[in-house]
Amino acid sequence: MNTYKIPFETAGLYGKMFLDYLNGNDALKSLYQFEPNLSSFDKIIDLRKSFPKQKRTLLVDSLKKQYSEIEDAPIAQIELLEKENTFTVVTGHQLNIFTGPLFFIYKIAATIHLTQQLKEKYPDCNFIPVYWMATEDHDFEEIASFKLSGKKYTWEHPEATGPVGRLSLEGIDKILDQIKDMPQFFVDAYTDNKTLTEATRSYVNHLFSRYGLVCFDADHVELKSSFKEILIKELFDNTAVEKVEKANTIIESAGYKTQIHARAINLFYMEDKVRLRLEKTSKGFKTVDGDYSWTDSEMRDIVENNPERLSPNVVLRPVLQEFLLPNLAYLGGPAEVIYWLQLKGVFDAYNVFYPMVLPRGFSLLLDAKYSVKWRKMGWPLEELLQPVATIENKLLDEREELETSLEAEIKQFDSLYASILEKGKAITPNLEKHVLAEKLRGEKRLKHTADKLRKEGKRKIKEDIERVVCIRECLLPSNVPQERVENLLSFWSKSKGDLLLDTFVKELDPLAFKLNIIVED
Repeated sequence: MNTYKIPFETAGLYGKMFLDYLNGNDALKSLYQFEPNLSSFDKIIDLRKSFPKQKRTLLVDSLKKQYSEIEDAPIAQIELLEKENTFTVVTGHQLNIFTGPLFFIYKIAATIHLTQQLKEKYPDCNFIPVYWMATEDHDFEEIASFKLSGKKYTWEHPEATGPVGRLSLEGIDKILDQIKDMPQFFVDAYTDNKTLTEATRSYVNHLFSRYGLVCFDADHVELKSSFKEILIKELFDNTAVEKVEKANTIIESAGYKTQIHARAINLFYMEDKVRLRLEKTSKGFKTVDGDYSWTDSEMRDIVENNPERLSPNVVLRPVLQEFLLPNLAYLGGPAEVIYWLQLKGVFDAYNVFYPMVLPRGFSLLLDAKYSVKWRKMGWPLEELLQPVATIENKLLDEREELETSLEAEIKQFDSLYASILEKGKAITPNLEKHVLAEKLRGEKRLKHTADKLRKEGKRKIKEDIERVVCIRECLLPSNVPQERVENLLSFWSKSKGDLLLDTFVKELDPLAFKLNIIVED
């Protein structure tokens, strides 16, 4: 396999605010603490050495419980977290079935790559890659489907309510039965476990344990108990909303768009079958549907005795993450990077460390069939990422025998009418308007004829266009990056599965700010 690296700006797939952040635009500098580069880790590591010992002990104890049913658990990695010279690098994602879109794999691979890079630079420290499991998410529809070779597979769950991580695996066997040559680690994950959290931990551990990855689920009473003080402040002081709105003002005044909006209370009430947004009332609190309500005193009792029933939303979840982990950096997609930039004020208000924010890994795969076709073309890969119309025009312009340009004729036309205009004005100035109007009509006809020539020229080379667009469709199916559409199983096989993962880990450098196109030999 060969990897071609294309700068984000050249790829043309990423938004302005995302790129401006990575390029150090002054308008955004008040929204983060650390420049996204390797040298910033000198200061970050020094600051994170103060991560409390009791939190490390809590973290290690909780992780050992979470991995208690997994035979090849990364216990050595977990135990390293007790040491004050051990730090984490985190990415987070929903519990998509069968890994969901490819970029989930790329997130983890880039996180592992960064820990290896940090270990090389700081050999006296330990760096643990962590996958933060979004077990408390309640959007079942977002995690219940994946695409494989153009076909969509959907998990039909009989009772898909509440936090997805607590869902039973009922009904998922129907997908296992539909896919030929399903890898055994997926079969084992979904048949040997009881919940989606357990199954996801199982297959992610199978894929990435050899790289030292640790999966972390914060949906545990002992972890939420340590977060009580912040829960109380969020419930009764409405701390976060003001800070997010202030950041939003900075972002919008600079001409960018925000990703998230905070609420007065950024918490849900959660049980096995429900996860409902909380609102303040004159009498205390209630869920948005009104089915649950509490007085102030009753809510304080929940925080004290059952903190696991309170679940952070997108605003507070990153705060919980950094509160619980000795973390240095978070890796996310473009939208995640933007919403993390909206949150620094929230971290400051709660006195929680704000990490470096980095882009996840970005990659497109060109398999052997398409790589042969691409090599015959001789085009740079970045040109395949251009709009189809641009590709069509380039192909047409390369065919010297199909001359469709009327540029020379248009110059002659302009020269002709310049001469006519000069003669007309010599006779009477009143002719100027008439001549210019006739010229405009002629220009429109010329443009129509030029468009017709281009259209017929493209029809003449239809097969060439289809051949190139077919390769482009592999990388950008329906104009969407492949990594957001295809599943790992589209490229997985017993012979090359591990090689694929090794390639991802080796190539996806989150500090390089480049799109990787991996081409099979």
